[in-house]
Amino acid sequence: MRIDHVIYAAGNLAAAAARLESELGATAVAGGRHQGLGTRNLIMPLGEGYLELLAVRDPEEAASSALGAALQARIAHEGDGLMAWAVAVDDIEPVAARLGTAITTITREGLTAQLTGLAESLREPFLPFFVARDPGVRDPGAGGYGGGISWIEVAGDAGRLERWLGDAEIPVRISEGVPGVRAVGIGDRELRT
Repeated sequence: MRIDHVIYAAGNLAAAAARLESELGATAVAGGRHQGLGTRNLIMPLGEGYLELLAVRDPEEAASSALGAALQARIAHEGDGLMAWAVAVDDIEPVAARLGTAITTITREGLTAQLTGLAESLREPFLPFFVARDPGVRDPGAGGYGGGISWIEVAGDAGRLERWLGDAEIPVRISEGVPGVRAVGIGDRELRT
């Protein structure tokens, strides 16, 4: 297991990309539209891991999906910022069985993957969801420059997070405050919400 990506909620993809490119020295590339979620994204490949800039594409469709609705609420109440994080696993089924969570599929141009724990991570945003890309799907973080994701900082229940991650050794820092993603280390830089 490793940190796969961190989702950055963006009211305006182009403006968020320009700001983050300047701040982080990495380049955002085309992602695509998520089928059935009402969302679209840009990807900032970091070498090991990536930053996903996520925006609402279709407000009506987004309102009918858990991820789209959570993104709309995040932007409306807090504006742009770090929203969620994902941990990559080779096999999603044992993780879902251990946690008692449903497995869902996400699809966008050039990507299909299985997810588990997404609903729980949207309710308790200090928890990651888990992702396993389908065979032959390229890792969106590969080939990028930015130093990779070196750590993540979250505010929330440390014991709950430890149980959620199981035996995984993930570089997570726990802070005080309202539960959620607070910061991410990208190479020797830091992006703080």
